[in-house]
Amino acid sequence: MFSQLKSRGVQQVHKSGEIMEGSLTEQLQDKISDVLRDALDSVRVSQNQYYQENPDKIPGPAAIDALVRAAVTQNAAISGAASLVPGPWGMLAVVPELTLVIRNQLKLIYDIGAAQGQKEIPNELLLGVLVSAVGSSAGSLLVMHGGKVLVRRASLRVMQKMIALLGGRIAQQALKSAVSKWLPGIGAAAMAAWTGYLTKKIGEKAREVFEHEIVNDPTTGDLELIRSVELAVASSEIEEEAGDLLEFCKLQVLIDLAKIDGRLVDTERRLIDEALESPGLSDRQRERLRASLSGHSEPLQGIDVIAGRPDTAIALLSNMIALARKDDDFHITEKLYIKKVGGLLGFTSAEVDDVIGGA
Repeated sequence: MFSQLKSRGVQQVHKSGEIMEGSLTEQLQDKISDVLRDALDSVRVSQNQYYQENPDKIPGPAAIDALVRAAVTQNAAISGAASLVPGPWGMLAVVPELTLVIRNQLKLIYDIGAAQGQKEIPNELLLGVLVSAVGSSAGSLLVMHGGKVLVRRASLRVMQKMIALLGGRIAQQALKSAVSKWLPGIGAAAMAAWTGYLTKKIGEKAREVFEHEIVNDPTTGDLELIRSVELAVASSEIEEEAGDLLEFCKLQVLIDLAKIDGRLVDTERRLIDEALESPGLSDRQRERLRASLSGHSEPLQGIDVIAGRPDTAIALLSNMIALARKDDDFHITEKLYIKKVGGLLGFTSAEVDDVIGGA
């Protein structure tokens, strides 16, 4: 009887934890959406005014690599220096840092457009590049057609819906990368790695878009755009539900990493022990992971599925690097293991080095 009551109590705690996390995501999404709304207008207006008043400061195509490197370094430093309060709710405390990061990312998109000769960059174009880089097809604001990029004009109503979806996407990715339920305690370092990587992706997407001729396409109706947003929202929700099933694989990778250098220090063990309390694990999975922690490791399962989810893959890579640095001794065996798993996740050796260098 006692064991049954205890089991029910654990289930209730886990359920309340899921509710808390859902509420956190919603709050973070609302805050990030507010930031996006303000930043889109302010960045567009300020950069346009700056280049009009200082035409000699407009960068050329040769400066794009330097613009991306500077933004990556700056945003990683902002995230790495954030005073992250322990536990998931600490993410709300770093909204000011996220605000700076998002503004810098939008500024990077604008500057790359200016470097490629784009004189006017509407909000739809800025948002379209950002949405594409974050990994969502929401809204189809940008359409490739015959070597040109068509920019679809959207009403305020459509833009608000797209901003809300993008805010939710960024909130989910930030939580996975920084203070996810399965590895507390290493948030700032993982957040720095994720922010740097995402900023680089945004720069690459902006370069790709602005290398083409940009053409405004006012023919698309709101109804088509709204339907595409709603489909993207539904797809995102399905992905999130399926993503929780990968908890076991993520922890399996991190346990193997903690053991790879032949010693398991107290800080690493405490982090793993806390992560094993995740409500996303079944009792059987928890037992297998504990056995792996103290004995032989099992073959990795689910890596191919994670590789198909870029935001989950970079979150795992970022957390691996942060965990390896936790004992102040980034051992060569840890680096080799991270590169091995990074390869399985679809990252090149150079990309892994970039994330390690930015962490």
